[in-house]
Amino acid sequence: MQRRMSFVVAALVVLWATPAFSLMTTKSVEQGVTSADLAAKLTGPGTVISNVKLTGSTKAFGTFTGGNLGVPSGVIISSGDVATAVGPNDDEGAGTDLGLAGDAQLDAIVAPNTTHDAAALEFDVVTKTVFFTISYVFASEEYREFVDKGFNDVFAFYFDGHNIAITPGSDKRVTIDSINHLRNTEFYRDNEGGGDTQFDGYTTLLFAFSDVEPNVTHHIKIAIADTGDGILDSAVFLAEGGIAGTTAPVIVPLQSEIFLNYDVPVEVPANVYFVFPSIPYNFSADGIPGATVTFSPVVKDAQGNLSTVIKVLAGQETPQGDYQLNIHSTTADTSRTVTILAHIDCRPPALLGTGQPITQVVDRGQTAKFTVTPFGSPPYRYQWYSGYSGMTGSPISGATGATFTTPAVTDTAAYWVRITNACGSFDSNTAFATPR
Repeated sequence: MQRRMSFVVAALVVLWATPAFSLMTTKSVEQGVTSADLAAKLTGPGTVISNVKLTGSTKAFGTFTGGNLGVPSGVIISSGDVATAVGPNDDEGAGTDLGLAGDAQLDAIVAPNTTHDAAALEFDVVTKTVFFTISYVFASEEYREFVDKGFNDVFAFYFDGHNIAITPGSDKRVTIDSINHLRNTEFYRDNEGGGDTQFDGYTTLLFAFSDVEPNVTHHIKIAIADTGDGILDSAVFLAEGGIAGTTAPVIVPLQSEIFLNYDVPVEVPANVYFVFPSIPYNFSADGIPGATVTFSPVVKDAQGNLSTVIKVLAGQETPQGDYQLNIHSTTADTSRTVTILAHIDCRPPALLGTGQPITQVVDRGQTAKFTVTPFGSPPYRYQWYSGYSGMTGSPISGATGATFTTPAVTDTAAYWVRITNACGSFDSNTAFATPR
């Protein structure tokens, strides 16, 4: 694909039926968001933010909600116009060349290349404890075409002058060349043709961490820029309340999306950070009506990494549809939340061919046995009736399974079964038991 200029896609287009929570909306400083609004949106437990300063275009800073990127809402900083972030991904080269300068500190990360259209958010922060964290997702229109091709769009979190935006498990800075479809793929989500955002790809929920001196003012600079040219844009999504100075565990699910069937549990592995024996914590989840969510005990592997397994089980009464599963970790004074998208697929029951109850002829005085084999979404509930299909006046007590054994057959008798699941019911054909 040739690099090219394109117009900003600011209109929200819906390509398929999707719940309202998934649609991303943005509002920029140019549209009225203030630096105080950004500070309030970012401030999380145990932190006080002050002296906010913006460097760059007023289009490059703003707030967002939705998008199913693992960050439900917060602050967006872009190397172009934040409106470009709004999905779906229907433009191969979305971006705005603002014609602005780069950033010298970011130039050092991508040297010998240089940066363009830099945007930087700076502020002072005071933390309550010795921990400082930022929760975020990095997204770019440079994915996948321009990985390793000199257009290494970059951002950084400078904490007292030191960049703490590091690729997990390494010392490499987070850029499109360090997390992508070729390397560190467990932290990358491809979005070619996706509906959640215009960007071609984005990282999983990541976090930056630093030991700090509590109750002392520290300086933060969050900066992002295009590399090589100013055409295709990148952005960093900072979680609402995601700048924190307390010690609730951070849960990072290794899947951003799950598919559920009824009464069939789905297990989602997750990394866990900041668990301390002296600080009690609790994990919980909500967002899917009628579902049960449990967490395995946190375990440590040989390298000292912590993990848990989140087990999600949709109940029989959970409606079919798409949901945002909110996963919470809490301590006495802190809470953190991450989200994943859950799809519940429910197909009504049905019977075909030999799956129907089959008429039988048995010796007089013997019993007949009818069995049905439904397809659809389990679990199923069964109720057998005497009479012709659809006649519900004579339910048979205790006949609530896929197999029904008749009383002793002395005269021809008619039977049928109604099969029900969470999204519908189906009446079988009438079957007859006839004596010889």
